[in-house]
Amino acid sequence: MYELEITVTKVMGRCTADPPMQRGDYFTVRDGDIRIPEGGYLCMWALQSLLPLITPKEREIAEAQAEDWMWRVHHAQCPDPKGRVIFKIERVGRVEKGVARQGRSDEGERRSKEVEDTEGRGEGGGGLRDLRVVVKEVRGKCTSGMQPGDCFFLRSGRLYISPDRHFCLYALHAVLPLLPAKQRPLEDGDWLKEDSHVICPDPAGNVIMRVEPVP
Repeated sequence: MYELEITVTKVMGRCTADPPMQRGDYFTVRDGDIRIPEGGYLCMWALQSLLPLITPKEREIAEAQAEDWMWRVHHAQCPDPKGRVIFKIERVGRVEKGVARQGRSDEGERRSKEVEDTEGRGEGGGGLRDLRVVVKEVRGKCTSGMQPGDCFFLRSGRLYISPDRHFCLYALHAVLPLLPAKQRPLEDGDWLKEDSHVICPDPAGNVIMRVEPVP
């Protein structure tokens, strides 16, 4: 498998994230885990366009270049036609089990966004709730090494992961469709108002996640 670095190379319109994604923003994927550098974040809407490409790009492509379009695809753009934020997907090395890769030396200084203390904020931009998605329980054996307490935060449309932690892409994919609705007021009788738990798709792992507003 390969480690991937996914970087914003162009912003051809006006990114509506607040603050907006900028050229040079990046995150990494290593062995199915997503990591965001300190002071950075990732637009959730953009992530949904990138996810289908990430899993095959991590792996060897067996087909001939003329037979598989994945060989020639290295860029993806966010779904927002007003933003047109372009991401480049690059392989930055092979994954060696048990060996941690050193991040960029300027991770902590590259951008000092207004992230400040994300965990301490209650309401996101536009009146949306800030959310935390936290691993409540692991009922099987998680191949990604997820543990109770692992979490990420969603503020407005921006996803934050502590730079010293990771979150499994497989589990993230399962919970993403619920988050925009959970950020907004829900009517009585809506099943989503009372149901805040999601299980990862891996039947061997059975990682239970809880979606909760940040107090």
